[in-house]
Amino acid sequence: MVKYAIISDIHANPPALERVLADAERCGAEKVVCAGDVVGYGPDPVGAIRILRERGIPTVMGNHDAAVSGWHNTDGMIDTAREGTERHRRELSESDLDWLRALPAVCECDGFAVAHANFAAPLGMDYIHTRFEARDSMTCRDERMLFVGHTHVPAVFTLGFFSDPYFPDCRREEDERDFRMKDGCQYLVNVGAVGYPRVRPYSNYVLFDPESGEVQFREVDFDFRGYADAMRAKSIPVPPWVEERIYF
Repeated sequence: MVKYAIISDIHANPPALERVLADAERCGAEKVVCAGDVVGYGPDPVGAIRILRERGIPTVMGNHDAAVSGWHNTDGMIDTAREGTERHRRELSESDLDWLRALPAVCECDGFAVAHANFAAPLGMDYIHTRFEARDSMTCRDERMLFVGHTHVPAVFTLGFFSDPYFPDCRREEDERDFRMKDGCQYLVNVGAVGYPRVRPYSNYVLFDPESGEVQFREVDFDFRGYADAMRAKSIPVPPWVEERIYF
């Protein structure tokens, strides 16, 4: 069976995407699935979309993709997100905007599924932070493995791990680490962010082998200085975590 790389939240950062895809290929991934937010925030939405379209990478719709393409409005967005949305609308061609509008809410693959934010209401784009929010998504799907992004924070939630099958409960693991699926359990994994990580200064993604049930978290470095320079060239405010990374 095919080994997959699950990526998310590229946020118009094609150099980071290229490094993640190269790392995934070195690790033996044969297919890639993207959990959305190809655009938003970053300096190069055109380049990010081009890579996914040229490589035929299945992609679901994220909240920034929905906003830029006109599916959602920008109500509730922070200023930097709203500014990025307006900027990317101007920069993208109609063909790219049509591609964003056509993205599905959920992608179903070899016994697993991918959404951007959650599965209970995929286009509602609500975050999954707690085990209760994860449980809502998990109980509405039959797949034993579910992948999301959106929070930019890698995480693992397990359903039915420490109770009997008639009274399953859900818990959030204390930290994200490599694991193998266990019989009788359902998993929801947040794969983190490729182009706009907020916790650690690396691009995050996940490798998944549906046959063995193995999940591996990956961290990939990218050119933070070049990323900051590209943002400044377009008068985009450089996030504090990027400045901090360059300084240290």
